[in-house]
Amino acid sequence: MLMFLSLLISTFARASAYSSLLTDAENKTSTTLEGKHAWNDVDFLRQMINQETVIRLSLVKNVQALVSDVYLMKKSITTSEMTISALQQTIETLNVRVLSLEEENKRLMESRVDYQERIHDLETTLETVNVSVNSLNENLDTAQKQNDEKRQDIVNKTNRVLEDIKVEVRYLSVTLFDFKDHTATKDENNNQKFIDIERHVNTSFEELQAENLKNKGEFNEIKEHIHNVEKVQTEYQKTITENLTSTIAEVETQLRKSEYERLKLSSAVSSLEAFRMNMTQSNCNTKSKIAFSAGIPSYDDNWTGSTLVLPDIIYSEGKGYDSNTGVFTAPTEGTYLFYISIQSAYRKYIYLDIVLNGSSKVRSMAFYGSGSTISIYQTGTNLVILHLTVGDRVWVKRTDGTGYYSDSGHVCTFSGIRLY
Repeated sequence: MLMFLSLLISTFARASAYSSLLTDAENKTSTTLEGKHAWNDVDFLRQMINQETVIRLSLVKNVQALVSDVYLMKKSITTSEMTISALQQTIETLNVRVLSLEEENKRLMESRVDYQERIHDLETTLETVNVSVNSLNENLDTAQKQNDEKRQDIVNKTNRVLEDIKVEVRYLSVTLFDFKDHTATKDENNNQKFIDIERHVNTSFEELQAENLKNKGEFNEIKEHIHNVEKVQTEYQKTITENLTSTIAEVETQLRKSEYERLKLSSAVSSLEAFRMNMTQSNCNTKSKIAFSAGIPSYDDNWTGSTLVLPDIIYSEGKGYDSNTGVFTAPTEGTYLFYISIQSAYRKYIYLDIVLNGSSKVRSMAFYGSGSTISIYQTGTNLVILHLTVGDRVWVKRTDGTGYYSDSGHVCTFSGIRLY
């Protein structure tokens, strides 16, 4: 610039000199050749001024373009920093949730130890009950044997008494016949004795029969009591076994779910950390900047469609995502990152895939067991990095399950960004 000004000053000086040659009285005898040189210098000066004007205008345009580019770069950097800050907050939140799940897992492990101790106590109680039942069975067997022996002894004793009575009756009959032969006066007395003896025999026989029936009733009551004890023992063992099985199954289910949630959150944290690093290293050129984030403003418990359409555009730059069809079409070639977050309907499950040109790449599972009694909503997330060419199409496809839950806060989202 200084050289240009120096050249301009020297040109003006030369022009002044030539002007003096044209106007000074002492130089009125200048030749025609000198006048031509002066006009040539004036033309040269005019050309230099025109070039300087063109250069100045070009410099002004370049400076304005540079200022605009710097402004856009600052805006893009600010947006990237805000995005990175939001991702860092999300990562911190997820880390807090991971710590919470680890604490819950620890509590579940402690509960598992308590359940195992309770199971051990129940097994000990069951063994004690079994020992008591076995002892009761032995006592019942002993009582049954004693009753059998007693009943047999009574039967034998009754038989002996009957035999003695029969012998006595025969003896009395012989005696009566003898008395009848020897005396007639004592017939009446003998008949009375015979009636008394017969009554005594009949009474003794009835008493023996009543005692025998009583013993049979006691024996039947003992048998029924044994049957009731065996039935109670069977029901008690069945109840204890069912309770133990149910308790163990619930503890194992809770542990599996806790481990699954912890792994899922760890995966999400790792994915977001990788996404943050890629965002930090990404190109800030706005001409190649492509990103979008879409959500669903309401829930549908019975949705069974194929393509998940997220109509609310939360953020969009560089176009590509169609909120009417739910399909992202790559406007430029590059490496893209896609992220899906879905929440199942109440006590239901749903599987969603991120699909590239009809080919499933990753799956997000919001799982809920059909036999579970826990009343909760489940969340499924996943992330994938894909290289796309111009015109490649990416969308979210349902592969299994029914319904989803979302609200005005956009619980269910689908996002994508061009990394480089």
